[in-house]
Amino acid sequence: MKTVMRDLLGWLTGLLLAMVCAAAMASPFLGSRSEPHAVLYLNVNQSAKQIWPVKIWAVDGELTNRSNQGVLWIKPGVYVFKIKLGTVNLADVPGLSRSAEFGQPDHELKINVKAGKAYYIGAKFKASNQWWPVVWKTADAKY
Repeated sequence: MKTVMRDLLGWLTGLLLAMVCAAAMASPFLGSRSEPHAVLYLNVNQSAKQIWPVKIWAVDGELTNRSNQGVLWIKPGVYVFKIKLGTVNLADVPGLSRSAEFGQPDHELKINVKAGKAYYIGAKFKASNQWWPVVWKTADAKY
């Protein structure tokens, strides 16, 4: 009986490890700059241009596990990003007067990400408290 339990535990451990590896392989994000990649910048302060920080919540319908989202390296390809508004004091947004991090709708942004490029993503507001994600700058990536 102990042998059966040990074998079952080993099999389950292997299955769990395989699932974790498969999930990591499916992620478009990279942990190394050695592979061909693009760079996403999400937290660049552009309040003078009325552009505010955002967070990527999901990529192609799959939730991300990225908690620190200032700069992300991503594989080339076409992606649909589910974007959430970062922490924004709406008192700083002309025409608005309350803080917004919660209660703001998510938006989708489709980008054809190319290797060697940097994409600066942010949020633009209308005076009606509505916002939408924008790629406000594209440049050659600096390695």
